[in-house]
Amino acid sequence: MLAGMSCSEYEEWRGYWHEHFFTDALLDAHFAALNLNVVSLVCGDSEGELTPAHFSLLSPPPLPEQLPEHEPDDEQMMALAEGISGGVRYVPASG
Repeated sequence: MLAGMSCSEYEEWRGYWHEHFFTDALLDAHFAALNLNVVSLVCGDSEGELTPAHFSLLSPPPLPEQLPEHEPDDEQMMALAEGISGGVRYVPASG
């Protein structure tokens, strides 16, 4: 970003941020977006269920009516548990 600026643009930018410091909300928004990008790259969130608000430290938690109603059943939970590396199964997967 700074490499593409002229000297006068850089001086304006420096003067602005000298008077208006980075606020907590701005830093939180940037880190929330960064965390969202990292999680999306690692986990492949293709459905777009996650938003930066999920990673924000300053935003309030979602209201109960905003939370999904769906709770996984036993078979889904067992299938998810089988995929955890280093996990120990105490019951056979079949039967």
